[in-house]
Amino acid sequence: MLCQGLATALGAWAPAAAQARRERAQAELAWCDAVARSDRDGWQQARNAFDHAARRLARCELHAEASESWARASACARAAARPDVAAGDLASARLEARRAGDDDPWRIVVEECALAAARGVNERSAAALSSLGSDQLDGWLARGQLDRAWAVARTAWAATRVGLPLGHPQRERMARRVLHIQESIMDKTAAADRAAVRTALWAESEREALRDLVDATAPAEPSPAVGAASPAGLPSVGPRAADHLERLLRIHRRLAREDRLEPLLEQVIDAVMELTDAERGAIVVLAGDGTRRELTRELGSSGQAVQFSRSIIDRVIEGGEPVLSVDAAADDRFDGSRSISHLNLRSVLAVPLSFRGERLGAIYVDHRLRRGNFVEHDLERVEEFAELAAFAIAHARALAAVRDQAARLAEQHERLATLLEARDVEVVGLRARVAEVETGGERHGLVGSAPPMQRVYRLVERLADTDVPVVVYGESGTGKELVARAIHRAGSRRDKPFVAENCGAIPETLLESVLFGHAKGAFTGADRAKPGLFEAAHGGTIFLDEVGETSAAMQTKLLRVLQEGEVRRVGENASRPVDVRVIAASNRDLDAMVEQGRFRRDLYYRIHVVRVELPPLRARTEDIAALVQHFLVRRGGQRLTVLPATLRVLASYAWPGNVRELENEVQRWIALCDDEVGPEDLSPALSGGEPALDPDDLRIRPRVERLERDLIDRALDRARGNQTKAAELLGLSRFGLQKKLRKRSDPHADDADGSEP
Repeated sequence: MLCQGLATALGAWAPAAAQARRERAQAELAWCDAVARSDRDGWQQARNAFDHAARRLARCELHAEASESWARASACARAAARPDVAAGDLASARLEARRAGDDDPWRIVVEECALAAARGVNERSAAALSSLGSDQLDGWLARGQLDRAWAVARTAWAATRVGLPLGHPQRERMARRVLHIQESIMDKTAAADRAAVRTALWAESEREALRDLVDATAPAEPSPAVGAASPAGLPSVGPRAADHLERLLRIHRRLAREDRLEPLLEQVIDAVMELTDAERGAIVVLAGDGTRRELTRELGSSGQAVQFSRSIIDRVIEGGEPVLSVDAAADDRFDGSRSISHLNLRSVLAVPLSFRGERLGAIYVDHRLRRGNFVEHDLERVEEFAELAAFAIAHARALAAVRDQAARLAEQHERLATLLEARDVEVVGLRARVAEVETGGERHGLVGSAPPMQRVYRLVERLADTDVPVVVYGESGTGKELVARAIHRAGSRRDKPFVAENCGAIPETLLESVLFGHAKGAFTGADRAKPGLFEAAHGGTIFLDEVGETSAAMQTKLLRVLQEGEVRRVGENASRPVDVRVIAASNRDLDAMVEQGRFRRDLYYRIHVVRVELPPLRARTEDIAALVQHFLVRRGGQRLTVLPATLRVLASYAWPGNVRELENEVQRWIALCDDEVGPEDLSPALSGGEPALDPDDLRIRPRVERLERDLIDRALDRARGNQTKAAELLGLSRFGLQKKLRKRSDPHADDADGSEP
């Protein structure tokens, strides 16, 4: 079922090109959010979104779309006050434009002008800016591509206007170019459309910038009177017209800031009522599924439950023609409309909303008291405004569709993530069950899940496919040999021998023959030839525990074997080739020994390629419960139940003997306890005290044993658990101290163990 759901989710996932375009749409959403927020973080997020989309589009070889996305990314970076990033994005945009075969990337030229304005224009850079795109401008004008010429020239003019003072030659040159393009646009515009185009150019340029443009090209003589012809063919603007243009500019800015459909419709109907001085207004927008969205307003009313003539709106939507009536009640066109008489309508004005040939809906205003409230001039204004409103509504609808699509994608992504998460959990569980079956609950032969042990497991797995030498560090009893065996079993030599030897437990005189072998008659008692451990481990792994305890002479011989890959038996002159992986171990700091001259530096670098640190048991007390259970099962003590109070005592103990000491303690429970293991069943050292001595008991041995234990504990504390240093403090060999510790953990051990007094 899980795999089927995963396949379904993956099957619904779009191809790379479609996904890239979706990310471009999401970047447009981020752009809209940045416009609404107007802060650097928003613009930076939008820039990152466009950058990511552009990279995906480029990988899909959609170079034209990638170029446009990088140009948008540059605009966002410019808005975020990161001009260097914007310049880099523009360079990427030009590269993708060339790959797309676009020899005329006018949008990139526009953005370069805008970036120049953001960086600031001075006299030195003004000439370069004024010449930017000049060749393209002439070509666009010659080919009649006035929209491109106007976009580039207007942006370059804005940059020059910000950076250069009024009257500067470069500023005047740019102003004349803008006016020339504006005149060309008006010359190619039909007479009936010039008013609308002129208004659009004014709104696009913004009123103050255009006034500065006029000032920049005006002669030094006194300004002409109001109503006189404006320079360079600019329209004559009286106070009322200027006020109307200013109102249009405010409305345009409000609409530009809103990209949610419902608030946008409120802005549109409020704007139409403001422009026409209407009493009531309504807007109807058609949805793709045939439904209608209606919004109404009434002057002086806070509610929206306003009645209007639906017959007039339906007439406008179906016919696509505006309706103007100075007295609707007496208008013959509405004789069959009961809503006209029922609502006592007088003045009515309704215009269609169309965008790129698609009928979006209609705008409607009326007045019940005034006859002739709307005239032809109002109709022209509302029609002009309806074009802008239709564009804004289409944009908001597209964004809403993108948001819906993004929400669906996010929901689909969430479902997919949930499926993948469930699959991961299932896989982890299956792996754990397989590992449990194969290893009996162990991992690489080791027990424990504490973070320090997890690091050890990861190292073991990484070392599996390599033959590099390893040094395992850890206190006595932490399981260094187990780690060495785990590395051996995980590697390619797993089917070959694994040989282990404690170099510190063998006298120096015997260690050479043990490791390298001896010939017959090499020394007293050598009645036959015997191979050493290096030969026995040929093809496999040899584990040298406590390698730091070897003498300087033995270190030299070990170095020769490791360098040459050959061993020479004691009493022989011939060498024998060996192929072994060496894993060493030490509870002493070999780095410090090298600095002190007690360990050969060249041997250290030969064996010390990877370092594995084994934590002491006191550093992973959360593993004690698992270790106890492991030893109980291993030693046949499943019948015992360890009480939580006992585990708490175990967790508070320092464990100088580490895991080996814990194993000995568990063996003691198996021998002495019946069903439960309570704190009172623990060894005296673990429970925090020793049994009191009988003052009448004059035997020497119990008192000597207690004194010996106290001295050993003090030495271990002073040596911080280092048994070699503790043995030196006690005047013992390390081997002798280890025997005493083993005897201390197991009171039933044979007393005749040969340990030192």
